[in-house]
This record gives sequence, structure tokens and C-alpha cells, in this order.
Amino acid sequence: MEIKNRVALVTGAASGIGRATAIMLADKGARAVVIADLDETGLADTAEKIKSRSSEVLSLTLNVTSQPDLEAAYREIDETFGQLDIVFNNAGIVSGPPPYPDTHLDRITRVVEIDLLSVIVSSTLAIRYMRERGGGVIINTASTGGLNPYLADAPYAAAKAGVIMFSRSCGDLAQQCGIRVNAVCPAVTETPILEKTGGGQRPDWLGPILENIQLLKPEDIGQRVIELIEDDTIAGEYSVVANPPAGS
Repeated sequence: MEIKNRVALVTGAASGIGRATAIMLADKGARAVVIADLDETGLADTAEKIKSRSSEVLSLTLNVTSQPDLEAAYREIDETFGQLDIVFNNAGIVSGPPPYPDTHLDRITRVVEIDLLSVIVSSTLAIRYMRERGGGVIINTASTGGLNPYLADAPYAAAKAGVIMFSRSCGDLAQQCGIRVNAVCPAVTETPILEKTGGGQRPDWLGPILENIQLLKPEDIGQRVIELIEDDTIAGEYSVVANPPAGS
């Protein structure tokens, strides 16, 4: 899909991968970029960067775990622009300390709600809107953590594995109604999620991992998302963005 003159929605857009991708969409000539997050300050900063690139911007303070809020967001986008071509379901959190199985139960529930359930609900709404207009593209943020067992953050790994399988399961939509659904699987990326949603500090279990890898930048993931949007041959797949070895 050519991005120029399209309308895109990016969740988790106040910082990190979401912000980087939203800006890249504007750089590609998107007609409008709808940015959603609970962080109003970060959202405002992202909005200014998009406006400077001459794309329209709609900022939504959105709790992605609330079905009524998601439904209202999609209605507002439809009423404002009359189209929705691209959705990047990117909002996510990690469990943070203490590691599993001592992770607080309410934290486990929140991880699954944000990282998996909201992706399914948002994608479903997007599919219903896009189907009426001849198609679209949905990209869901998974993780390399969803590809291999990992005890320290088992809830996160399970949620991201679910995103991968959900996105793969939607592959037939490309033939049925012209909607391509794919997942992007970043390795460890330098974003505020490492501290912001981890109890205010990086989880201890990340230490040994970070010693042996070079962190990805949000723009590395954003570039892969752009590629998945533009390549009309990819549907029902997951794309890994891997960390290079430390020192490379």
C-alpha cells in the first residue's frame, strides 16, 4: 500500500516505537496520522512533530483496554476523515519486577489486557471499518519474546505469542476482503517501556541480556512497519527485527 494520502492510527504513540512510526508515516505523506495514548504530554509532543511535516493529526487520549473507548475512537476517526487505511496496534507494557511467578496478579492481568486483548479488539474494529471500504493494513506489535519460552516474564511472552498467532490467523483476510494483517517482532529496543511500565526501573532479569546485545532504536522498528505496510505481498506473517551482537 502506498502511504501517501492515507489515514493511519498508531496506538502507544506518545513515545518510543509508536512515536517513531507515526512520524515516519507523516514523512511518507500520510494525509492524517491519528495518535493514541494515555500520556497526554508525550502525545502533544508527537503531535507537534507530525504537524511540522504537514500531515493532519488527531490526538486521542485512549485507554486501549476499554472496549467502549476503542469503539468511540474508531467512530471519531470515521466521522473526522471518512477513511481509515492503516492501523498500528503498538501500545504495550512489560510485567516489570518482581519476576514471574512472583509478579503481582493485577499486573499479570494488565499485561494480558494491553498486550493481547486490546490488540484483538482494536484489530476487529479496524477490520469491520476497512472491510466496508475495500481493504487496509493492520500491523500488530508482538516481540521476539513471544517466540521462545521465558520464565522471568512469562505473562508478557504468552501475550506476545498470542499476538503472533492472532495476526497469522488473520492471513486469509487478504484474499477475502483486501485487509492485510501482520505482526512485527522487535528484539530489545531502547524505549521508555523498559522503565516506565516496569515499576519505575528496568527489570533485574534484563541486565544479563543487555550486557550481550546492542539495543535497537525505535526507528529500526518503525522502518520495518513501513516496509510491511508498503509490501502488498505480505499477509498473515510475523517479521523479526533482531538485535545485532554487542560491539558489532
